Amino acid sequence: MTEPEAFPPVTLKTDDQVGLYFLCDEPYADEVREGLKADEVKFSLNPSEGAHLAAAGKVLFAFGQTHPGFVAEVLESIGEEVLIDPAVTMPEDAYAPPVKLLLSLGEWSGDEQRDYAALGLSLKDVPALIRMATDGQLHDGPTESSVVWSPIHAWWALAQLGAEEAIEPLVQLFSRADDGLDEGISEDLPRALAQFGASALAPLTDYLGTVTHGDWSRVAAAKAIGLVGTEDPEARAECVLRLSHRLAYHAEQSALLNAFLISPLLTLRAVEAMPLIERVFASGRVDETVLGDVEDVQIELGLKTKREHPRKPNALSIMGDKLRAIWQEKGLPLPTADDFFEALNTQPDADLPALDFESDVELPPAPYLAPAKVGRNEPCPCGSGKKYKKCCGP
Repeated sequence: MTEPEAFPPVTLKTDDQVGLYFLCDEPYADEVREGLKADEVKFSLNPSEGAHLAAAGKVLFAFGQTHPGFVAEVLESIGEEVLIDPAVTMPEDAYAPPVKLLLSLGEWSGDEQRDYAALGLSLKDVPALIRMATDGQLHDGPTESSVVWSPIHAWWALAQLGAEEAIEPLVQLFSRADDGLDEGISEDLPRALAQFGASALAPLTDYLGTVTHGDWSRVAAAKAIGLVGTEDPEARAECVLRLSHRLAYHAEQSALLNAFLISPLLTLRAVEAMPLIERVFASGRVDETVLGDVEDVQIELGLKTKREHPRKPNALSIMGDKLRAIWQEKGLPLPTADDFFEALNTQPDADLPALDFESDVELPPAPYLAPAKVGRNEPCPCGSGKKYKKCCGP
């Protein structure tokens, strides 16, 4: 049996017109292209602006401003031998001490208390810290490298320094939440912005109210507003007012966003917002897989001690019913709630066929059974693969 032919080595280079690029022999281009697509790497093939780099029998792969280390990491994972031209400048080389020290701090635990001033950082470093916090190449750097954590350290350093000029550029980072569920952007950045207190409210409210932003980025902004009120009790009433104002547009917004506007109101114990919340639920414009139904919210706020009405089916319970029907059809034991989440969040195996939740499934006659509320340490029902508390949880 002959060994498969190895790809010829490729050399990553940079060009003023196309940014990072490499030339690949035509016979191997299709396989390389499929490997890059599988890892969701953004690239273009033979772009017109790279015509001056064209060579006979070669295909030009162009990556723009993508981190060279990330591209090399992906190429190596699909079997390529990769060389990086010495003339290629790594993004991290653009930083000088003491800001450069953040590049080597490594993983942010989420709960650590670090004294960034002890590293020598001061207000004179704010411009470089803003640049690092918003550096897309660092955000999307090699996954095994410590540099990918440096933007998080940078935004916490800015918060610790009280650099209010950083608020607006940090808020704009929320757009990354729409490209994928970036845990740092959706979970940690709102906490950092909350450290600025009421000064962050106007930029956050403007972002939340901009309808051209995606739902997940606006969810992150709403979470940050709620956290401002949690961190600063004097700002609580203002935060409730701003969140309620946006929730009043519920008819024009997605059910998902409406649910995540209600979530920080619950955290703020905003009983005064309950009449509005009840109207939003009555309109049917709330994703009940996030917080439950209106009675769950009333109980959470202490307005009721127990349910007075049975739950109606929601998207999650309907999916659960469809799964239950398939299990029964296959003669398997009825699944537990954990089985449901595993089936919804993992690749189906031989015992569980792929499910089309949009198609009609004939359900066996059975009384409706409401699913248990999602535990904070359970897989998130949105399918991200993360724990609920680290993803969609309030």
